[in-house]
Parts: sequence; structure tokens; C-alpha cells
Amino acid sequence: MVVHLAKKNNFDLSLKTLGFSATAIWGVSSALKDAGLELLRFAPILGWAAGVIVAVLFVFFLGILANLYFSK
Repeated sequence: MVVHLAKKNNFDLSLKTLGFSATAIWGVSSALKDAGLELLRFAPILGWAAGVIVAVLFVFFLGILANLYFSK
């Protein structure tokens, strides 16, 4: 995803930038997903059903954020 978005937006992507971007995206997505799922697990049935939806939404919005970052 990172390489595709960088090429699409003519972003100069070095190995260092690629590593930093991938690490930052992974860290942010993990923290947000874990925080969201922990909040939803207080309601057992709602939390189980919403877990998949929350994971999909975080990936979707993370892609939008990555696209915004590379389009600057």
C-alpha cells in the first residue's frame, strides 16, 4: 500500500522513508484498533459483532490517512 500510494502521488520514496512510513502506519493502526476493540468488549454481544466491523473501518481510514500523507 505504501509503495503504491507513493508512486501514485510522485513521492520520493527511499528505503529509510519506506521503513519509517510502514512502521508508523503499523504502530498507529495497532494502537487504534486495540483501543477501539477494548472499548467494545465491555458489551459482550455488541463487542463480538462489532470487532470485525471496527477492524475493517480502521484499515479503510488508515488507507485514507496514508493517501493524505503521500499527496502532500
